[in-house]
Amino acid sequence: MLFASRPSCIKRLLIIEDDPLIAFDNERTLKHSGYDIVATVDSGEAAVPIIADQQIDAVVLDLGLAGHMTGREVARLARDRGIAVLLVTGRCPEDAADIAVACLAKPHSASALVAALRAVETMTCKNKAPRKVSGLLTYWRPEAA
Repeated sequence: MLFASRPSCIKRLLIIEDDPLIAFDNERTLKHSGYDIVATVDSGEAAVPIIADQQIDAVVLDLGLAGHMTGREVARLARDRGIAVLLVTGRCPEDAADIAVACLAKPHSASALVAALRAVETMTCKNKAPRKVSGLLTYWRPEAA
């Protein structure tokens, strides 16, 4: 493989973030890391048709969104469709394990965001415990082989 650090099974991402500067930074960081950004939206209402119609491997989701739909509702919808959910939020909620694979606390560095997605990939695609990432809580439950 030419680029060992490129994503393997998680390639197509949906970014759901209501802060335009953070959304832009996340999109830029993840594109430069080899991910295909399907869309970047600021609300659950904008995310729902994308989740329904597009092939998405993971969502990078802030819990505080524009619009009336909550981040938790979006996370449950994505999870129920088999899409890995990485919460990226100021404070990881106590019930995060019910709605996400992992939660990355804000503020975070660009490298922490990429490392968090790699951890999600390790858990969901390889069914292995990930490396520790600063600011990342993981909710890995090994699946029976």
